Amino acid sequence: MVPFQQIQTVLKAVNPKELIDLASQLIRINSVFDPAAGTNETEAALAVARWAEAEGFQVEVEETAPGRPNVIITYSPSPGPLSLILEGHTDVVTPGDPTRWRRDPFGAQVVGRTMYGRGSNDTKGNLAAMLVALAAIKRSDAPIRGTLIGAVLCDEEGDMLGVRDFIARGRADKVSAAIICEPQDGLICCTQKGAIRVRYSLSGRMAHGAMPLSGLNTAPGLARLIEGLAALEREAAAVCGRDEYLGWPSFTPTVVRAPAAGAPQLNVMPGESELLVDVRTILAQSHEQVRADLMDLAVRAEAEVNQAYLEADRFLGLERPADLKIRVEFLTERPCTLTDREEPVVKAVDWATRLISGRQPVYAGVAGATDGTFLWSMKNIPIVTIGAGDRQVPHQVDEWVDLDQLIETAKIFAASAAAYLWPDQGSDGEAA
Repeated sequence: MVPFQQIQTVLKAVNPKELIDLASQLIRINSVFDPAAGTNETEAALAVARWAEAEGFQVEVEETAPGRPNVIITYSPSPGPLSLILEGHTDVVTPGDPTRWRRDPFGAQVVGRTMYGRGSNDTKGNLAAMLVALAAIKRSDAPIRGTLIGAVLCDEEGDMLGVRDFIARGRADKVSAAIICEPQDGLICCTQKGAIRVRYSLSGRMAHGAMPLSGLNTAPGLARLIEGLAALEREAAAVCGRDEYLGWPSFTPTVVRAPAAGAPQLNVMPGESELLVDVRTILAQSHEQVRADLMDLAVRAEAEVNQAYLEADRFLGLERPADLKIRVEFLTERPCTLTDREEPVVKAVDWATRLISGRQPVYAGVAGATDGTFLWSMKNIPIVTIGAGDRQVPHQVDEWVDLDQLIETAKIFAASAAAYLWPDQGSDGEAA
């Protein structure tokens, strides 16, 4: 795809020390979105903007919400029909209890060839690799045609405000492809799971824990819902099977709140509770059917619990309203994505992976949604997800990334972008 001598010039411009230093700088910034603690993505975004400006890139900072900026880095040395995004995000999830970490969550400590810290894997390490790849293409004066965009977005770990704002401003209108820089252990991912997030709200009647019969407990409703979700998961697995790249569908209860608001107390039976559910879908599933099943579950659980209360009250000789209510709210929905392997961006990443790693590329799927989900579903942009880092490590205690893999990934990013935007990128090239 790219003449061997010229791609070598690009690869030599990838500076490993600069990459490690930049990753360390970003990891040491606490960019958890936590209004109570006063932390957000601002400092990390501004650090990226300063770095990119120093490199001579065109840089724009756009606030998507207070304290939540996107940084858009643009490099277009020569006009051309193609426009490629390299995308990474600045936010990280909470480290949780820092005393459970063996090392400072925001220390970016290096032990041997491993860097530890929140975001080292997901995805500040890959963000740094992406930035260094952009710089390598610019410094090497690679004769690319078209536009190369570094989209450094906020809120990927939440509601994905960053990518939605990016799209709303028209930033994606002329984009022809995107490489999503996420921890995938070097695997080339052309498909992603879909997601449906649900809140079940249950209302009964509050009572003293010693006198539960004077109220109506919501706990049996929670139990029925949780059991029902497990049954839906088994049914989906039986009907749809295991996707070759995405694995099994899942219906996962993640948060149980009882009471739904306020402080819990052992001797108080709450009158309201809620259950949050994270459903992950595969290509064989219909989201319309999944939503219908989740709503039917609420109707069935409500009827079964109220009937159980009526039967129990008859046995005890009681009369009380059996009026437990279960409401369903769909919070967010993201479709499965699928990019054809014949897309030029996939071919470019495949070629770059072979060239840099010396190995046969392995294809896989992303278990979660990414910012690429919106680029694909809202703008029909072909996306491919690849990056350094063990895929099981994101959001865990003692998060880490292998530095040698990170350096290799920066070279893959650079070679992929160069191959996609090279003037004769449709030819085999000397390096193929």
